[in-house]
Amino acid sequence: MPVTALIQLFLAGGLAGLAAGLMGIGGGAVLTPLCLLVYPALGVDGDDLIKIIFGTNMFLVMVFSISAAIRHHRNNKIDWRTVFIIGPLAIIGSLTGAWIASVSNPASMKTAFSILLLVSSILIVTRGSTKPSGDKKNRKAILPLKLLPLLGFVTGAAGSFLGIGGGVIMIPTLILLFAIPVDRVAGTSSSVIIFIGLAGMLAYMWHGAGEVNLPGWSSGYVWWSAALPLAFGGVIMAQVGAWINSRLHTKILQRIFGLMLLIIAFKMLFF
Repeated sequence: MPVTALIQLFLAGGLAGLAAGLMGIGGGAVLTPLCLLVYPALGVDGDDLIKIIFGTNMFLVMVFSISAAIRHHRNNKIDWRTVFIIGPLAIIGSLTGAWIASVSNPASMKTAFSILLLVSSILIVTRGSTKPSGDKKNRKAILPLKLLPLLGFVTGAAGSFLGIGGGVIMIPTLILLFAIPVDRVAGTSSSVIIFIGLAGMLAYMWHGAGEVNLPGWSSGYVWWSAALPLAFGGVIMAQVGAWINSRLHTKILQRIFGLMLLIIAFKMLFF
């Protein structure tokens, strides 16, 4: 692979890793539009392009989230009880989402991804969190915490189906519906996405094993030639993002997250 291609992949991974560490979104929401530009320039195109992006993304969001979660854990910013409540059904959902993706139309997958980003970004920008302090007596959850496992399944299924890890669903839902303190949401989301990414990666490898028009050095829909330089850039910047997260006011963090998703969604839908 040419050096220029490696640099492009490294930079794309760095941007995604920064988002993963800063906002706990796994990085897939940023990786997909970037890879839609970079992969064709590297000679990877055609009907399987979107599935290759999503499958490779699942490996990457797992790696980025591990890097981010380590930093968040050091900063005591992870609600581990919530992680282990959400995790088991998130794995089942991830396996289900990858199977649906393997039999779906690529154009429909791209449109669904864009709409999901658009809705999530509008919700987080316009509504926000009214009680980010984490003081339990002030929390007003709309949904009971016993529904958190259901959130895990939905997040895992959508995150794997759309190759995003699920943070764009989990973050606004934990904030807006379950009143989880904003300063712990990114770390908690990153930790759950580790499980979603691992299950989704294995599923995409399995479902793509019989395809013949895949790029070299691939395991099913996971393209290792791109995954490794993307991962290298992302791991470094995920640490930086998590460090920034621990020092930003929660309201600022929230607005940055929502506005970034809104820009990406409009670009994918209309440009």
